[in-house]
Amino acid sequence: MPREASITYEQVAAIADRIKAAGGKPTARQIRERHGSGSLGTIHKLFQRWEGSHPVSTEAGSSLPPALQRAILDFVMQERATARADLDAKLSDIQAAADELAAESERQTEHIQTMESALQASQEEKAALAGKIEQLEADRSAVQIEAARERLAADATRTELAKAQVRLDAMPSLERENERLRSAVDGERAARTDAERLAGIAEEKAAGLAERLAETQARHTHEVATLDSQLQDHKRRNATLDAELSAMRKESRDLAARLAQAQGELEALRAQNAGHLDVIKNFTAQSAMTGAS
Repeated sequence: MPREASITYEQVAAIADRIKAAGGKPTARQIRERHGSGSLGTIHKLFQRWEGSHPVSTEAGSSLPPALQRAILDFVMQERATARADLDAKLSDIQAAADELAAESERQTEHIQTMESALQASQEEKAALAGKIEQLEADRSAVQIEAARERLAADATRTELAKAQVRLDAMPSLERENERLRSAVDGERAARTDAERLAGIAEEKAAGLAERLAETQARHTHEVATLDSQLQDHKRRNATLDAELSAMRKESRDLAARLAQAQGELEALRAQNAGHLDVIKNFTAQSAMTGAS
């Protein structure tokens, strides 16, 4: 968004009127020094507008007595020297303003290049954050699959325990088979103990995995929220950088246009100065011829 001008035409006109009323010759640099702020290019443009509303009036006489012509000639020569000094000072001020505009344009170009580098770095950081989010999603899916596999293993162990218990309950209570089946019972009890131990280990492992899954999900949720917040901040920063970059580019174009305008005005003033000198030379020659006759 373009910045609002820190000085208006009314302020420029008021300062220039005060300088002129005090007997001085106002310039764009003097106006900026008295105002205390503002772009020299903007002040120069407004000062030209003020100068356009205060044209210099000239009057020419027809035929005058020789004595009066000599007096006028002396006066014209004096005014010529004064006007030449004023024109030289004005040309110097315009040249200084043009040089400062060129320097400011160069600074703006360097700033634009810096902003473009910052924008590119921000975009690269945004891509890295997106890759990290995708990796976190993949890790969460892997943990969920592992937890499901451990639950299935625990369920299978419980099923084997139930089958072993059924076999124990179905054993005959005959005395003659007591000795034969004792070893089998001991084996089943050992198997049951091992199965219970394995089931306990599996349950503990499943509980641990469930706890890890909950912690991972909580950590993932927090990291995703943090990354999303960072991503939003980067998006806002990118938008701000884009807006500032557009504004700087527009201001750079405006500065280039004002620089070209100042250079054109400088050439026009030089041409006008040459025209004034020709008029003064013609008037001097005519006055000399009249005095000779």
